[in-house]
Amino acid sequence: MLCHFTTRVSARFRLIATASAALFAGAATVLAPAASAHPARGCGDAGTPVREASRHQLQETVVCLINKQRTRRHLPRLRENQRLNRSAQGWTEEMVRSDDFSHGADFSARISAVGFDWSMAGENIATGFMTPAAVVRAWMGSPDHCRNILSPSYADVGTGISAHSVGGYHRGATWTQDFGLPMGAHPPSGDWGPADGCPY
Repeated sequence: MLCHFTTRVSARFRLIATASAALFAGAATVLAPAASAHPARGCGDAGTPVREASRHQLQETVVCLINKQRTRRHLPRLRENQRLNRSAQGWTEEMVRSDDFSHGADFSARISAVGFDWSMAGENIATGFMTPAAVVRAWMGSPDHCRNILSPSYADVGTGISAHSVGGYHRGATWTQDFGLPMGAHPPSGDWGPADGCPY
């Protein structure tokens, strides 16, 4: 069973959506997802528009920003994972190609398809945000997106970025973040306090 929904984040034609799933003994169960935040200093390209930095720079910056949100609240940092990067980038490109802002039929199947064997998985998407700082701020300001970012259960993250928007929005970029805990791994923390405090 998959839970997903779309939330309008302000009247500025920006959209964000989130999804998460857990696999326990072969049964898929849905959990509530994630949100947005106040970007921190020290993440190089946080205010750089997507067309002025490489995808790699932007991916590193988004991960830096979400890890600042986590470490500020005494949670372990997420590791950038190349398989999750592939999953997130592929979905970002598919949303732009099809002009369909959604998680699709089964976001967790996409994560499995890139070879990431997961026990827990989540996804945040957004369109209409020009910079890493703007999209992370929006996710941290939305309860469910924030919960994905601050979940103590995830260990790995991947990021996808396109300079093009989805759904008729004429400005901004499209973003995907895929979160995961590898099969057989223990959650890096049990502290749900920061996630329960969302949004920030």
